[in-house]
Order: sequence, then C-alpha cells, then structure tokens
Amino acid sequence: MNELYKIDDVQYMVSLYCPGRCRNCNVWQRKKEEVTKGEIDLVMFERVLQSDALKNVSHFELTAGESQLSPKYVDVVKLIARYKPDAVVHTNISGWYPQRHFEVTKECVRYIKPSLFKIDISLDGRPENYKSIRFIEDGFYKAVETAKLLKQLNIPIRFIMTTFKEIYRDIEWFVSFAKEMGVGYYIGYPRISTFYFKNIDKEFNFTKKEIAEIENLLSKVGWLTERRLANWLWAKSVYEKNTPFFECYMGRMSIVIDPYGNVYPCNELLPELFMGNLKEFGGDLDMLLLSEKAVKVIEYVKERKCQPCGMLCALKIEFPWGKQAGLIPIEKDKQ
Repeated sequence: MNELYKIDDVQYMVSLYCPGRCRNCNVWQRKKEEVTKGEIDLVMFERVLQSDALKNVSHFELTAGESQLSPKYVDVVKLIARYKPDAVVHTNISGWYPQRHFEVTKECVRYIKPSLFKIDISLDGRPENYKSIRFIEDGFYKAVETAKLLKQLNIPIRFIMTTFKEIYRDIEWFVSFAKEMGVGYYIGYPRISTFYFKNIDKEFNFTKKEIAEIENLLSKVGWLTERRLANWLWAKSVYEKNTPFFECYMGRMSIVIDPYGNVYPCNELLPELFMGNLKEFGGDLDMLLLSEKAVKVIEYVKERKCQPCGMLCALKIEFPWGKQAGLIPIEKDKQ
C-alpha cells in the first residue's frame, strides 16, 4: 500500500438507525426506511477487510446510531473475527435494550475473544439529571440493567459520561458509581455534531466559571492523566473559542466508513473531506484510497485547511501541548 497510509484504526458506522431520543441529537427524527436504504452489504464489507490498506488495523469502532439494533451487527463482528482475529472491537450503546444488548453481545463473543470485545454504555449523570439529556422512560435504569447483564460475559465494560451543562457537576458521583458497579468509566466533552446528523443547531457555550469547575472536578477524580489531558485542553480551547492549529493524522492513520460506503478521514463527514464511495470501486478500499480524490483530501487535512477543528473525538492528533490518546501507547493509560 502507498506509504501515505498507516491505518490502524477503522470506524465503521454499521447503521444510522436509532429510535431513541436524546436532547443533543436529531438522528432519531429520521425514519428507519430512510436511514437504512442504501447501506453497503456484508460482501462489500468483507472485501474491505481483505484490503492491503487495513493489513495492520488493530481497532474497529462499530458505531453510528444504535448499532446493535442492526441485523448486520453480529455478522460484521463475525467477519472482523475471521479476518482480523486480534483486533479490538469497540461499540458505544445506550443500554436501553438490555435483553437485545445481552443476546447480541453473547453471540459476538462466540467468535471474538471476550477481552477484545469492548462495550461503552452512555450514562449521563445521576437518575434525576440523566432525564434532562436522554428522553427515554427509565433509560438510566435500563442502562444499569444492561451493564449488569453484560458483566456476566466477562467483557470490558465502561460507563460514558459527557460533560453537558446540565450534568457536569455529577462527575464525582459518576466515577464513584462506576467503581461501585465494578465497571470502567470514560469522561467525554460535548461537541457540535455535523450537518450529516442534522445537529448543526447544537452548540455548547460554557462560561469561564463553568470551564474552571469542570477542570477542577476532572482533576479531583484523577482524570487528567497524560493519556487524557490533551483531549480536555482541546475541548477547553474550543469552548474558549481559541482552538490552536495542530498536526492531524486522521485519514492517514484512521478512516471512517459510513453505512452507505462513503469514506472520510474522520467523523466530521464534511463534503470537502469526502474521499470516495466504496460502491464506485466495487468495495476495493485500496483503489479508493489511492484515487485522486482521496489523495487530495489527505493533502487538505495535512495542510490544515479543515482547521480550526472542534470534533474533540479524533484520536490521531498531535497538539502544541501533547499527543491525543490514539498516538500514546495504551499501556500508559492506567484507566
């Protein structure tokens, strides 16, 4: 494969379908028939897995809407297990469908080592505050029930909390609750989702006082380690509207494949970052990545033309103040 690419991380958006309702997302407003029409089939995904570009891939993020509701989800995991048996498969779920999550995950670990199958469950704050973010009846308790069920399968589980204005004061409670439950935890920061998800109206403005409070709470729970500090400083710079330019390796080291076969360097999914569609290349990812369009996008990213950037969850980035998590060896992360 061309030396331009050293991909070790792939985000595959299995399906955008999600029937849940959340305050800071509009994707649930789209009808199932609309969002599932035109999804790439398993044959095409299988060909992608055999590409030279992914010969060194070690991590798959299966995401988008509520990915475990997709009838393709288990088959996608089976294919990854066949072609990349040592790769980590990581999925974020709402936890609102306890039995479904349990049965799907139970089936998946028949094909992949439980230690390589990682599940994150969104748990935004204590019950009374959770309801201000996630509009699902008893959603908090369903998420907790899912965690209890999945623990039986001996897979790595984490609760995920996003520091929205309504709930960031629950950071200490969140960490304590995760420890009591015997699961891991991750703290993320709200960002504006792209027009692709019809969320461009979701802007997050924090006051200086709120930013300082969040930082203090993150420090108190020991979150701002070497592996996590850069991500917070990035978020902080976005909220303060002072985002620096940085070296970005997205596209070169990590790619995103949406449900319809569109390939991007990151999940901003902006038109100017569109590298090509797999259907146009018969599923040949190598040909797509070496196309004139894809190479131009890589140069666009390298030249920082898509910056300042506030995506906050891209992993292959080097800031003026340090590296993002995806460039730091995992053994340095104590969490």
